[in-house]
Amino acid sequence: MKRVFLFILFAAAGAGGALAQQESMGQHGMQTAPAAGQKTAKGTGLIQQIDREKGVVTIKHGPLPALDMMAMTMTYTVKDRRQLTNLKPLQKVEFELAYDGKDYVITRVR
Repeated sequence: MKRVFLFILFAAAGAGGALAQQESMGQHGMQTAPAAGQKTAKGTGLIQQIDREKGVVTIKHGPLPALDMMAMTMTYTVKDRRQLTNLKPLQKVEFELAYDGKDYVITRVR
């Protein structure tokens, strides 16, 4: 019985963390520009989708250890929309990502 209780307790704690991460992404799964005191990471990935009007790009990327982020596909706001001009879906890119404790933003993509 103790094992079942502990399993349920740990499962609930893990689900709460996932929910908190999902809620921090905002209403549409997009992030806003970060403030001072941010963490940064460099990564590589494959462009899945680009929305130049909204200034966002969806990237399927590998793990980003500097941000404790596992490999995933995620939509990010780009600090300077002009960086999206020459990007195409399925293009391999290198990018720099900033995190301020709340939001993620791509500061450079090429």
